[in-house]
Amino acid sequence: MEVQHNSISKKRRAAAVLLCILPFAAYGLLILAKLCYARWLEPKIPPCVLRSFTGYRCPGCGMTHSFYAVSRLDLITAMRENAVLPVLLLFAALYYAELWLRVLGRPRRLISRRHGFVYAMLALWAVYCVARNFY
Repeated sequence: MEVQHNSISKKRRAAAVLLCILPFAAYGLLILAKLCYARWLEPKIPPCVLRSFTGYRCPGCGMTHSFYAVSRLDLITAMRENAVLPVLLLFAALYYAELWLRVLGRPRRLISRRHGFVYAMLALWAVYCVARNFY
């Protein structure tokens, strides 16, 4: 019985170490992606077709600027450019907190898994995509 308790403890310690490393690894990958994108991909991407013809922003307009702002940890600018990425990062942070709570032995749901919540988030996203063209 004692041996099993120690193995669980070792698994929790290993999970805690991985969870400690995860934000730094994620930020490093974000910076690497930013550098690779700026050097090789950005010069080859054409402008938004919808915005070129209609003047309205598509759901993806501003994502590059938002991505760069997030990589500088400037969340206010990221929200101004396109709020989708910072909101997704908020959900990622909440899920990360859920993982920590599970490792600590106090599992809790911080993000709803109900279909109604998912549909409400998609509806809010659709409203945002339309409304951002009018301000």
